[in-house]
Amino acid sequence: MELFGKGLGLRTCGSELKYRGAFEPLNGWQFSLGRNLIMSGVDLRPDRSTLRRRWRSLAIIAAASTAIVFVTLAVPDIYHSIARRAEEPMQIPAALAQPTVVAGAPGGPASPASRSEPIPAGFPDESTTGVPDETLLTPYTGPMRITQNETVIENKIIVGSLWIRADNVVLRNCRLNYTAWWGIDAEGAKNITVENCEIVGPGYGGDSNAAILGSGNFLRNNISRSENGIVLQGGASLVKGNYIHNLEDKSADPHYDGISVQGGQDGVLIEGNTVIARDTSNIFIKNDFGPISNVTVNNNYLAGTPGINIYVDGRASGGPIVGVSITNNHLVKGGYGYYSVDNSTPTISGNIELPGETLITQPDPATPAQP
Repeated sequence: MELFGKGLGLRTCGSELKYRGAFEPLNGWQFSLGRNLIMSGVDLRPDRSTLRRRWRSLAIIAAASTAIVFVTLAVPDIYHSIARRAEEPMQIPAALAQPTVVAGAPGGPASPASRSEPIPAGFPDESTTGVPDETLLTPYTGPMRITQNETVIENKIIVGSLWIRADNVVLRNCRLNYTAWWGIDAEGAKNITVENCEIVGPGYGGDSNAAILGSGNFLRNNISRSENGIVLQGGASLVKGNYIHNLEDKSADPHYDGISVQGGQDGVLIEGNTVIARDTSNIFIKNDFGPISNVTVNNNYLAGTPGINIYVDGRASGGPIVGVSITNNHLVKGGYGYYSVDNSTPTISGNIELPGETLITQPDPATPAQP
């Protein structure tokens, strides 16, 4: 006769009932069955092979219990040791703790001379641009869409892009961080002023066209981490004393320009700036969106690793480019040269042409920066 339960096999052999199967605790009905069998005189003692299997099972259970006790006692000590180490300050090797200059991402012709040359005295840098020292800044809580003429925003920390559709707006002594297409979008607005501001784009973490789009007065700003620095709209503008540097963008094929003049401008002065651009140009003048007249590029320090330092390209269909003068600038030679001039006759004189790496072929100008 055979009786089976979970983990229990009882077999009668004559008057002897033997246990077979894995050693497992008896549940209620199994215990009652065994008790009744014992009271009836049935022998429940296992045979020798069953005993050996039972002892092996007991040995395995004992070893597992020992391991559990060890883990229970040891793991808290190990955890607390790791936690104590995590709370301790990280010891950074002295060599790594020193300031490091990070080179720009590859993508354009390199100019070793332009990397090592310091900014000449008298040209803008970190110390002479952006928010003046000792200025107290507070968070900006006003609207990001400016539609009221003559609005003044001063001494503010601004997070996000400003959309300006009003005239004579002033942005002064502000720190603006943005991640959108423009830092300040003043398309169509007249005579805006952005002065003594620090404008930082998303860099390699995003895709942005430029820190500033507009026309007006752009003075002593510190601009970085966008594809382009300043893209001028139509009309007259003054771009003076700015520091444009560390141009960065995550797009697959960015065309970096420091200052863009791409049609509809008349009466533009670009003077006394430091532009450290890359890949395409420091100053890009092209008639993509209209004719261009009376543009003066005077006494700037134009360096970095551009393909061409200054473009004057009249091959597009926007109209003629006339009255352009490029004078008294300090130019670090681009990978393909200092100037690229097509279908225009700018005045070029008095420039100090610093050496740089020369490549063999001439690139086509960048595609338009504006939509």
